[in-house]
This record gives sequence, structure tokens and C-alpha cells, in this order.
Amino acid sequence: MKRLISCCLFVLILQTSVKGQAIFKINQYNIIYSGDLMPVITLFTNYPFNKKLSITSYFYVNAYTKNSWGEGLAGLTFTPVKGISLGFLGGFQSNETELWRVSPIILLSKNRFSFFGAFEFGGKRYRWDAMGFYNWKAFYLGAEFIRYYQMYAAGPRIEFSFLKKQPITIFYSGLWDWTYGKYASMFGIYSSFGFSPKVSVLDD
Repeated sequence: MKRLISCCLFVLILQTSVKGQAIFKINQYNIIYSGDLMPVITLFTNYPFNKKLSITSYFYVNAYTKNSWGEGLAGLTFTPVKGISLGFLGGFQSNETELWRVSPIILLSKNRFSFFGAFEFGGKRYRWDAMGFYNWKAFYLGAEFIRYYQMYAAGPRIEFSFLKKQPITIFYSGLWDWTYGKYASMFGIYSSFGFSPKVSVLDD
């Protein structure tokens, strides 16, 4: 865990030298699965060098008492054309068989539609998260697909944003785990700061 904290501090110091903050998003959510509660907090940041290239970081801490885990990742995101962004992050994690971790990401958007996908590898903890949305007024209506270890789950996801000056978003996902035949619920709250006040990315 000390190595993970050191990595997080290094990335934050590195980002202070990059001008023009675009996104700073903090997210807290909870997962209910098999009667257990798993609280999670994440931090996503994205700083542009120019219109096509930016530095991106992602921090995740799982406070589940039976299997706590955290990661700190950083890398570059490339936007070849408006509405398409591709990134690759790498970094460190705690409480796993491997210290290293990598994650390619993709973001797509056009008009009212958006899609995000992150695919994480390192140790036994495979973690994928893909979600797509349609924006209608203050609502984002969509679906989410996740993989966690050997578990695959999918289901509807809804987000609602309120407050104009500093939007706050609450969300809920109802997921069916077809690997083990169980339901999972995920609910939480997040807020984004900077250039884009509503970015539904890297929630899990």
C-alpha cells in the first residue's frame, strides 16, 4: 500500500505542471452483492496538452473489509477526431499477485449518445467496465457491462444530474451476474469539475 500511495503522490505532482485542467471527477459508490456491502471511492483526472493529447490518471480504493484493494494509474489519451478518444494507463496496485497494472480505455460520443470502456489487467483481478448512454434532459439512460475476476454481469444504468452551477450526479445500476446466477446493485454519487461538468467515465 505504501508503494501505491507513493505512486499516487508522484502522479499528482506531475499533473500540477500541466496547464489547462479539463476534468477532475470524484466518485463514491457502493456495491451490494450476496448480502455484502462494498464501498468504493475513485478519482479521475484529465489534463490536456493540446486538443489531441492529454495526460489521464485514475485512482481506485475498495474498502471492502474481506478483500480490500487499490490502484493508481496514469497515462496518455489521444483524440484523433472529435468524439473519439483512446488511452492507455499503467501503474501500481495493492493486495494482488502482481504489483503492476495496465488499462486501455476508449471514449466515444456523438450528439446525445456516449460510450465508455476500460479494460484492466494485472494479477488475478481482471476488471472490465463498459457503459453506453442516451442523454435526455437531466437523465442519462443506458446499460453497463462489467467483468470482475471470473464474474460477468450486465444490466440497466440510470444517472440523474442536478444543480446548474456545480452539477452533482446520482446513479444506479441493476446487474445480473450470469456466471454465478446472482443479482448485484450499484449506487452512488459523483461530481465533475473543470471544462466538462458531466462526464460519465471510469466509475468502477
